[in-house]
Amino acid sequence: MKVACHRWAASPLAFLLVSLGGLTAAVERWAPTSGVIHPLRASPAKTEPHIRTGALEYPRVVWDVDGVAVKVPRPARSIVSQYWSIDEFVYTVAPPELVTGVSESAYQQRISNVYAHVLRHKPVVATDPERVLRLNPDLILVSSSARADFTALVRSTGIPIVRLYTVFTTLEQVAESIRLVGYLTGQDETAQREYERFLQAVQRARRRRPPHQPPPRILGLGGRYSYGQETLFHDIVHTLGGVNVGAEAGLRGYDAINSEQILRADPEWIVAGADFGKTAQQRAKLLSDPAIALTQAAKNGRILVFDQRVFLPMSPYTRLLLEALGDELYGR
Repeated sequence: MKVACHRWAASPLAFLLVSLGGLTAAVERWAPTSGVIHPLRASPAKTEPHIRTGALEYPRVVWDVDGVAVKVPRPARSIVSQYWSIDEFVYTVAPPELVTGVSESAYQQRISNVYAHVLRHKPVVATDPERVLRLNPDLILVSSSARADFTALVRSTGIPIVRLYTVFTTLEQVAESIRLVGYLTGQDETAQREYERFLQAVQRARRRRPPHQPPPRILGLGGRYSYGQETLFHDIVHTLGGVNVGAEAGLRGYDAINSEQILRADPEWIVAGADFGKTAQQRAKLLSDPAIALTQAAKNGRILVFDQRVFLPMSPYTRLLLEALGDELYGR
């Protein structure tokens, strides 16, 4: 027994792997089987955590959402993402072969915008902390909602782990996060190009509504929930020159909406998401709701159901919804 104890003491990483064995079940709990947390199902953050970065020279430093200074010694050659939207940021700026760990949702074709990459390169699923740490990655990126005890244990190994803000409420926050992930991974030039591409999509969206056309009144639905103020959907609708009916009804964040509120609001457009290949079924389901069937949106054939890979992203892929919704509202 003494020999075994001595061996673990001499290997901090081995000791950490044993400690993480007890955390694995807990980690699986906060990464649900569905692999994705619906945008803003929880209440929005009262304030946006401020992330600061240091100089461009290495080692680089970032102060993450916890205010912890994380030192990144060199451009990353092995990157692990533990959250579904972070997967999409990382694959947007970094060569796919450098991504060695991803969230469970990356492997779910019905919702994943990075499915082709993971199918080809087979990164590990980062909900298994033992496998992740055996990779000895250069950088681990986790959501601000990630378990603090896991983050603290990884920090004890010296592996850079950064907790990122992921509950975006504006397109500007998404754009700035593209550059932040570029800074963290060492892919600054690619990130700058993607940042500019994203901003161009936002600028195009702002010009879509013809000057004399009244603002379209739009209700976003996810089951019996809708998007109020302080949601990314709200900013998308506003950017496209529309009125967010959820916010108009007094909702804040991703909040429940009832039949009476829907009837009173009488939206001109209803927007929802569905898994790949099931948009027609979802539209029929919405139309079968008596309250929805009485709205202008239903009567005028303006219930829009987008593939979840278009509707859900809170990442650089958010531009897909900006473009698709703009096309439906104003024509291609």
